[in-house]
Amino acid sequence: MKIKLFFKRVFNLFLTFLFFIGSGGLKPTPNLDDPTLKAPQWPKWVHEHWVWENVGTEDTAREFVNGFLERGIPVGAVIIDRPWATDSNTFIPDPNLYPNLDKLIEEFHSKDIRVIMWATSIVNETASNFKEGKEKGYFLSGGRTVKWWGGKGALLDYSNPEAVEWWHKQMDPILDMGIDGWKVDGTDPYVMLLAPAIGKSGLVTWNTYKDWVYRDFYEYTRQRLGNDRIISARPVDDQITNLGLPLVSTSRDINFAGWVGDNDNDWGGLRHALNNMFSSAQFGFVSYGSDIGGFRNDGNMYKDVFIRWAQLGAFCPIMENGGGGEHRPWMFDEETNEIYRKFVKLHHELIPYIYSQAAYSYETNRPTMRPLKGEYMYMLGDEILVAPYFDEVETRLVYFPEGEWIYMFDESRHYKKGVEAIKFPLDEFPVFIRKGAIIPLDVADSENGHGSELSAPFTTVMLYPEEGTNKFGLYEENKTGAMLSYTKKGSQLTISATESERSFLFRVYGEKAPKQVKLGDTAIPAASSFEELTATDSGYFYDGSLLWISLKDASHGAEIKAYF
Repeated sequence: MKIKLFFKRVFNLFLTFLFFIGSGGLKPTPNLDDPTLKAPQWPKWVHEHWVWENVGTEDTAREFVNGFLERGIPVGAVIIDRPWATDSNTFIPDPNLYPNLDKLIEEFHSKDIRVIMWATSIVNETASNFKEGKEKGYFLSGGRTVKWWGGKGALLDYSNPEAVEWWHKQMDPILDMGIDGWKVDGTDPYVMLLAPAIGKSGLVTWNTYKDWVYRDFYEYTRQRLGNDRIISARPVDDQITNLGLPLVSTSRDINFAGWVGDNDNDWGGLRHALNNMFSSAQFGFVSYGSDIGGFRNDGNMYKDVFIRWAQLGAFCPIMENGGGGEHRPWMFDEETNEIYRKFVKLHHELIPYIYSQAAYSYETNRPTMRPLKGEYMYMLGDEILVAPYFDEVETRLVYFPEGEWIYMFDESRHYKKGVEAIKFPLDEFPVFIRKGAIIPLDVADSENGHGSELSAPFTTVMLYPEEGTNKFGLYEENKTGAMLSYTKKGSQLTISATESERSFLFRVYGEKAPKQVKLGDTAIPAASSFEELTATDSGYFYDGSLLWISLKDASHGAEIKAYF
């Protein structure tokens, strides 16, 4: 067992090495300019918490989602996984499993929950649409079938315009229900079993075919329903060859909500997910996650693995939970449920940061998760250092890069460059904020200590000033974003925001009570409490350790100066 673990760790270090030398991946854009602040190509909702069950029905899907909501755990999206149709890719809801799929989608939408449907490009020979497709020549290689994990079927010929039109007409009734995207599963490699695959256009390679598959689901759905629709597909997965070699499945310009394939539900599965995430970083993908708790289940419930995986998920661009076995945190115990809720809420708080950093990373040809020296460590964007647990140990070795690092769960703890062995309780996680950072949050309550229910109308901006200047591009969906910045020079701190429809609540770390705070040239009043501060248009409040400054109207931009 130790030998096996050793080789897995060597493999991880090899992936990190590949990342640093850029083998096969994208090269970052040199001389990075300021963020463009242009609206990203994907919707912000993809960064919310997703849930799904491996096999279900209309009733179990409803019960599964409501179980989270009833326990105060936010849900932003649900995947309706296979089997939901009468057969794979008939696009006809099974009347026994989902007799009222349209009503279920309406119900989820009424709760502001997006719905994603499972699909592939293989039509089983047992499916009701197989005979027509074969007779009309809509499949590759004359309809020759391949055995895959969902049956035996033929692959759609995307080089045949008539076949694509036929395919779209079958998809249309599901699109008419207003779904929000497709989970496009990995059957495209089976094209290699046709050896050779022949389409209307001639010889078809796997590289060509996979682009056809994912791009068609992505582009046709957005054409029909708008640009807030997505696909979820594998960015990079090593299971295609079973050799542990990372192979790219999709293109980074269409996969903004990926997941890294099927993993076991133990520590080995968590490491496998990390390996594939680090491989995906090598190829520049900006937004992906993994099945929290693993997809494959060995019949056991591993509480420590599930909690540490959920915490990892909270610090990935995509936080999604589903697969075989038990994935409901309350079925482990109440402690697991409480920790899970805490980290889902923390992930939701971080969405302005994650969305913005993913957008800027996409523009500059970088991943959002950036592997670092040391076992399974990465930067989440520019400012957050994550050292996830990956084994059954209490103490975590953390390799701190250059600079000063503030522990997110106890800001009195600081670390500098070097290696530290640190023990973290089960309800905390090795996450550190770079001194000098700007971190925008959406805070809705007091659970994670970043504000309270009174913070909800504001975007909370955590500032960790150091001498000099820093800036952060805050990206927005469907509109131009805003630039946030600060300059600290001696006893003066200047905070700036360009035009924004948001109201801001600046949370300034590491400063003493100010002598005066000005908005433009006008002094703003000191509030006597956080409650009083959030009720004013502009003001400041020092709570004994943090300086809070409110700015309700940033529509014309603003400059705030604090004198200490």
